[in-house]
Amino acid sequence: MDLKEQLLTEGYNQIDILLVREGEDQTTVPGITLHKVTDLEYKLYLDPETITYHLDEEHPYFQGDQKVETGEMKQVKGYILEW
Repeated sequence: MDLKEQLLTEGYNQIDILLVREGEDQTTVPGITLHKVTDLEYKLYLDPETITYHLDEEHPYFQGDQKVETGEMKQVKGYILEW
């Protein structure tokens, strides 16, 4: 199941995502309406095969590898912020 479907299954519809990259700053991706997004992994530059889900946590998040500006892959945590 892809990231969008996994989040919709957990009851999320409109979210912000706080991305925390290893060894770097954090970035917020605001105002994501999931039913309007076609490919959330592509939008977040994530490798879909590396994503693991931790949505049962007190602060739900997913983890995976993200392609950065230099072309290399960095591990990132995406915390789900509901609004």
